[in-house]
Amino acid sequence: MNRKITLLLLILVLCLFVSACGFVGSPGPQTFEYPGFWLGLWHGLIAPWTLLARFFLKIGMYEIPNSGFGYDCGFLIGVGFSIPIGWLAALIAVGVHLLF
Repeated sequence: MNRKITLLLLILVLCLFVSACGFVGSPGPQTFEYPGFWLGLWHGLIAPWTLLARFFLKIGMYEIPNSGFGYDCGFLIGVGFSIPIGWLAALIAVGVHLLF
């Protein structure tokens, strides 16, 4: 039982560390860049969860303004892969649960 708790805490700390790294910015003047392909891909991957969150929060599923074709392309690819990746994540989680 201790091994499961230790592994869970390690994963939680790692996730918090990685998410905190995203907030580190340069101290110089900030310039606004329109969201492109990679952010569109990310928004597409999380689109089903964002749709559920929209019932409780006022958030948007689609970034406006965006860079145009690159963002749209990434968003559609992400939406197309969101379901299979979700199933893959669920299978991995069940596999890890059965192993430990």
